[in-house]
Amino acid sequence: MSKRVAFFIRAYNDVDHFVPLIAEFIKRKENPIVILNAEIEFETDYRIAYLFTLGEFEIHRDIDHKYIRSQLRDSFLKKVRNKLYALRRNRKGLIGKLSRKWFFDCSTQMEFLRDKNIGTCIFEWSTPFARGEVVEKYFIAAKGIGITTFAIPHGCNVFINSDVTFGYRAIIQKGNIPDQTDTQLFDYYVFQNPIRRDGWIKWGFSSVRTQAWGSLRFDPIWADINRAICPPFNPSERHDEKLKVVFMQFQKEYNIKNAEVFKSLKTVSQIDGVALVVKDATREGKAFYDRNRVSGELGSSLLGWYGNEVHSPALIDWADCVIVIGGSIGVEVMLQGKHLIYPVFLSSNETMYEHFDAALCPETEDEMTELIEILKSGRELERPKGVDKMLREIVYGGKDKFDVTQSYYEKISNNYLDFVKD
Repeated sequence: MSKRVAFFIRAYNDVDHFVPLIAEFIKRKENPIVILNAEIEFETDYRIAYLFTLGEFEIHRDIDHKYIRSQLRDSFLKKVRNKLYALRRNRKGLIGKLSRKWFFDCSTQMEFLRDKNIGTCIFEWSTPFARGEVVEKYFIAAKGIGITTFAIPHGCNVFINSDVTFGYRAIIQKGNIPDQTDTQLFDYYVFQNPIRRDGWIKWGFSSVRTQAWGSLRFDPIWADINRAICPPFNPSERHDEKLKVVFMQFQKEYNIKNAEVFKSLKTVSQIDGVALVVKDATREGKAFYDRNRVSGELGSSLLGWYGNEVHSPALIDWADCVIVIGGSIGVEVMLQGKHLIYPVFLSSNETMYEHFDAALCPETEDEMTELIEILKSGRELERPKGVDKMLREIVYGGKDKFDVTQSYYEKISNNYLDFVKD
């Protein structure tokens, strides 16, 4: 019996980026197994419904409740619990060492991987120790047995600079480079594009194991399927006579000028002739604003403010113009041929949008509103010259066009480790 592939999923973002590859294994009748480590609505997701139409795959739940609780910090007691959890999980500290000596046991996971005939384990970006004890036990079990391990993207990094978060900058300002030692435990650590791969290698990632394979999520072959199966966005009110604008939020810690973002959002919401929809960051718990508390401060152009209950491909399909703050969803905007605005003044990171001249990149709020007014008037704007260059970098790993999903499948299905660069 041929070996199976196990996918470890813990969040909405993982689903978004893993499903094209899971689909490939299902279509090839390899009966992959999906192991859920978080409490997410999985079977009801439209992408998972699509997988069920393709053939057989297995779902196994092994929820890490302790890790999930440790991420809740909205009270003093929860913050204390988080500190205690961190002490126990620190394998280099005394409490962590004692905890591991007395309580750590991954024999159940070893037995599970053997019983399920697993030959490959696919995890998300991170380290084997950063997402809780349950995932770590599967990883250690896999490594111990000799199963090949991959870390593949749970998102898409569009940044040029490496110090992309407040946390990274704080570490560097104190004279340290963030420790990337644990990433080398994966057999492969996969990025979409050479720019980001090289940035992480400069920080200590393995120059051999760290590879650029292109983007599963934004491969046009999958993007077309994803858009076709995605539930449409049908607001209760039609606004065909207005310019339909989607404002895509991003995770607050990515050097985003959060207060200025909300100021600009308020400005857009007050422009006459605009129907505005706001979309929260897809990584839950990472939004700077509570939409229920602050949406009342926005102007009359606001049509709605949504989270993961409404999906980005459908919003972009509805929109005339999309404003992106920091995230990679702008690539979907490019693929759909919609107007993309990336306000460079709202972040201190440099992104590929301005690097490649792949979006409309206003440098002030006034320039942003002027672009909206031009679009509202129906006047044509020239397509940014660098769209194809950015798509080549992000989607195809800096190479000519190829079937990205098939390429991932072939590399992962290789019987041997292959670290020879092209």
